[in-house]
Amino acid sequence: MKYLPGEWMIIKRVIIYVVIAFSFTASGNELPLKRESILRVEHPSAIQYASALIQSGTSNTLVYESWSGYKMEKAWLRYTSLNFDHGVLDKGSLVNILPESPSNIVSSVSLVNFNGEDWLYYLEARSFKSEADVFRAKLRNGVLVEIEPVLLKDAIAPSSNIKFHRVSRNSVAIVYTAKKCCSLYFALSNDGVKFDSPLDIDSSGFMPYLSSFSGGDIVYFFQKSFRTSQTQPSGKSVYIIKTHFRLSHNLGKTWTEAIPINLTDVTVHDAKAITRPDGNIDIYYVYPIQGSSGLSLWRRCLNPNGQLGVEELVVEPSFGNIAKPTPHRLNTGEVLITFVEQGKVVLEGDHNLHAAIISRDASCDIGPAVIQ
Repeated sequence: MKYLPGEWMIIKRVIIYVVIAFSFTASGNELPLKRESILRVEHPSAIQYASALIQSGTSNTLVYESWSGYKMEKAWLRYTSLNFDHGVLDKGSLVNILPESPSNIVSSVSLVNFNGEDWLYYLEARSFKSEADVFRAKLRNGVLVEIEPVLLKDAIAPSSNIKFHRVSRNSVAIVYTAKKCCSLYFALSNDGVKFDSPLDIDSSGFMPYLSSFSGGDIVYFFQKSFRTSQTQPSGKSVYIIKTHFRLSHNLGKTWTEAIPINLTDVTVHDAKAITRPDGNIDIYYVYPIQGSSGLSLWRRCLNPNGQLGVEELVVEPSFGNIAKPTPHRLNTGEVLITFVEQGKVVLEGDHNLHAAIISRDASCDIGPAVIQ
């Protein structure tokens, strides 16, 4: 069969489209993600942690905190535009966001869409453990505008790892660790600016994070250190870190007992979560694959009854030693996941931010962990 020149051009375009679509699905979205599907956002010498994503029309801006080093002496916010066209994840130039007044530390970034407006929450402080001032602002053309002080009834520090999350149409909540360590707190606000007196959830830990189910229930994640029977060569005890969650069905008035995210491994770090279209939650977290010294990125579904789905490995283990995942829901329904790669020796690694797109949510089949 012979084709006219115009018909042949159409067929060629269809073939190219199918090849691009297949490449995107096969390499960019099938789990575990391969190295070629992952974008390196930053390079040495700074180290990165949490990120926030602002979406407006076709514009996608990734805001993240960057630290001068592991001593946590200086931190600032940076941003870059992200391009998701045709299954290719690319970035623009990297730019610092400068606050109105110079501070040694500008960190703890969260994004909250409240009354249809995107607000960046962040804090400023002199040092990692000194008392911090908290603000919210809008980012326009790389500049923070409409800056407002956020009023808390408790002193916090950058070490508190405060996180903001909208828990209902008219309420914003915060979770944080006490400034002097290590009680965990929860507080609500009806306007996103003035917060009620904090409630102690009667758990201790660090790295708190809050997420919510579409039905209104909320879940509080935190990690805790446990002493083992093992000892170091120096004679000191060996401690492990394990992540737990507690559910609340009444906006933080009461909480369920703490439940571990994973029962098959003794070390689980850095849990973050995102609401799914079906109303459940996907949790992203890290722990080592058996026989591997580095941390790998995993995820699993969580329903409002506290039941966990099977585990899925998100990034191939050979990629590196992963930490600090943050999932973001794209307007397309896909997930943008950011994380850092720490290197084999954490205090000597680059600890730089990476990003990738995942096309589907985790399986919500309730069952035992899948060990790979």
